[in-house]
Amino acid sequence: MKICPRCGSKNVDWIIPQNWSVWECKDCDYTGPIIDGDEKIAKEIKEDYELKLKIEKSKSKKDKKNKEKTENQEKEYEETECEETKYEEEIECEEELTDEEIERRLDELEI
Repeated sequence: MKICPRCGSKNVDWIIPQNWSVWECKDCDYTGPIIDGDEKIAKEIKEDYELKLKIEKSKSKKDKKNKEKTENQEKEYEETECEETKYEEEIECEEELTDEEIERRLDELEI
């Protein structure tokens, strides 16, 4: 029986008449040489393939969570940096004021 070496499927077709070694798996889109085997080999390959898919899916979820966490941290950092910059600009602005302007502002604030 013809078996896909990637996923263990028997759903394979010979796609190039001039080349017997090029086959296509209809289940996982593998293209290339296939193997001859029995149900036992097909089952082992299929179990291994499904395990690999689960691992990749798990990695993908972890990568997505890490990416979101990093983006949130960068956003928080930018917001904090922006607030600090605004505060520094206010201080610089106040430092440029004359004593009379400072007294006038303090009077307005009733301090």
